[in-house]
Formats: sequence, C-alpha cells, structure tokens
Amino acid sequence: MKTCYFCKGPVSRKTIDYMAQHGNDYTLVKNLPADVCEQCGEVYLDAAASHCVDKALLEASKAKEHLHIPVVSCH
Repeated sequence: MKTCYFCKGPVSRKTIDYMAQHGNDYTLVKNLPADVCEQCGEVYLDAAASHCVDKALLEASKAKEHLHIPVVSCH
C-alpha cells in the first residue's frame, strides 16, 4: 500500500507497538511490522502481522512482561 485509504497520505513500513483488544482484555504486541500512514497515523496490518496479533492474544497469559495501567472514566 502506497497511500492511506482515509487521508491519501504516504504509507511506509515501520515496526510499532500495537495495542490489541479481545473482549475486555488488552494485549500490547511489541515490535510488530506494519504499514503506517505518515500523515494521519492509520495502521495497516498484513496477514502475517494479523496472525502475530491473533497468536499474541491467545498466548497473553504466558507473557513474560505485564503492565499496570490505570483506568479512568470521563463519565
């Protein structure tokens, strides 16, 4: 992909940290290769990256590292 579907900005290949949600649980996938719009930041995952995210969600309980994230509501 050379241009962003949303803003038509240039898209380049980068390694990112990606927050994935499954139900009420979140998993941070580090060092994920993805295409990212340089203008708006939209992230595009190819099949291999999507497979990596799916695998990370299934194996989240085996993670070697965990984060404590405060949750604050605006309501």
